[in-house]
Amino acid sequence: MSETRDRVKNPSINFPESQDEALRAVIHGVRSTLFSPHSGTYSPLSEERTTDAGLGHTRSQQQTDWLNEAASIIKAVIEDRLDDMERAV
Repeated sequence: MSETRDRVKNPSINFPESQDEALRAVIHGVRSTLFSPHSGTYSPLSEERTTDAGLGHTRSQQQTDWLNEAASIIKAVIEDRLDDMERAV
């Protein structure tokens, strides 16, 4: 039995049937890479900063809070732009 692929929920980047599907697949890939903790790639937007700055250095709680808030704002802006792009397709 052959199942029909839902190309809106699961767009194909390898064999798109239209330019819109290809764009949705690219947007899906970008979103997954930037925001998914399971994507297998490092994303500074999904990392929670701590007072441990690495290599034996520390940062203040105020610096840590500022970095986490800045990352949250940047993440929200990027997500909004990706949403806008998806709605335009």
